[in-house]
Amino acid sequence: MNKPKTLRWVLARGLRLSLCSALTFVSVSALAEAGETKLVSGGIPHDILYALSLEGANGIAVGDYGLVMETADSGFTWKKQAKPATELGLVSVVRRQGHCIAGGQSGLILTSSDCKTWLVAPPVSKARMLSVNVNANGVAFAVGGFGAVQKSTDWGKSWQPISIDWKVFTPDGAEPHLYDVNVSDAGEITMIGEFELILRSKDGGATWVALHKGSRSLFSLKVLDNGEIYAVGQEGLILKSADMGKVWVEQSSGTKSVLTGVWAAPNGQAMVCGIYTILASSDGGKSWRMNTSKLAKALSHQAVAAVDGGKGQFAVLVGSGGAILNVRQ
Repeated sequence: MNKPKTLRWVLARGLRLSLCSALTFVSVSALAEAGETKLVSGGIPHDILYALSLEGANGIAVGDYGLVMETADSGFTWKKQAKPATELGLVSVVRRQGHCIAGGQSGLILTSSDCKTWLVAPPVSKARMLSVNVNANGVAFAVGGFGAVQKSTDWGKSWQPISIDWKVFTPDGAEPHLYDVNVSDAGEITMIGEFELILRSKDGGATWVALHKGSRSLFSLKVLDNGEIYAVGQEGLILKSADMGKVWVEQSSGTKSVLTGVWAAPNGQAMVCGIYTILASSDGGKSWRMNTSKLAKALSHQAVAAVDGGKGQFAVLVGSGGAILNVRQ
């Protein structure tokens, strides 16, 4: 198989393990709070948190060697779950209606009905599960390395593989790494990956259409109920659609950094994170401003989410050094 020329060694959420470990050997505890960017939790230099999911006051973050952190106060404080459910790296997680699903190395998927006691789902793939998402009906999709796609209809307890004819979508039929996925409550699945692929299925994964293609990799996706979609990735790439993916516009990010996470709200507030980079927008991405704090520039930020849609909005970011940041909008 011909490998696509898209920095396959800079792979988000797990396949990027060696890069993140090499990037940061800073002691996060030595970094002071910097204005509106605050360190609320940190580990040792070799700790990495890859993903987080927030649901009201409750949230969960996962990382290397089975690391699981949880919050019950909207991200102000975090504690480590005492007994790891696995020693493998966990690189994706979702929390919905009190259920949690986490994906990791070697096709590992963990599921929990209370986000505390974890069970291992029977594996159907050996690929790293780089993203997992679930809707209010318990329909979940997990995507990962080399075109791996799988589906669950029981909150992640059991899975079945989804087959895709990649010759329709990629040069030479290359199996692209898939980095993020969204499952709407209406059942639409949107996923992104290499070649700037943005794919959509409206029939539970039986058929797919390409909403966008290009040359770079897309690492993170945010789908809003108002029809807006953001996707971010390689070389500072930020794409936005205002019509559920019919038309895409590349926004000017002002950076060439690898961007690994995106969060946005219908009121125009948005935040993007990446390698030594945090960007924020208050006008729906028309303009982006760089966070210049020491914390922003010292860490590899892997994922971002928000905890409050009202006044006093702040975002939560996780990344290298096991750092968890609160960043004021």
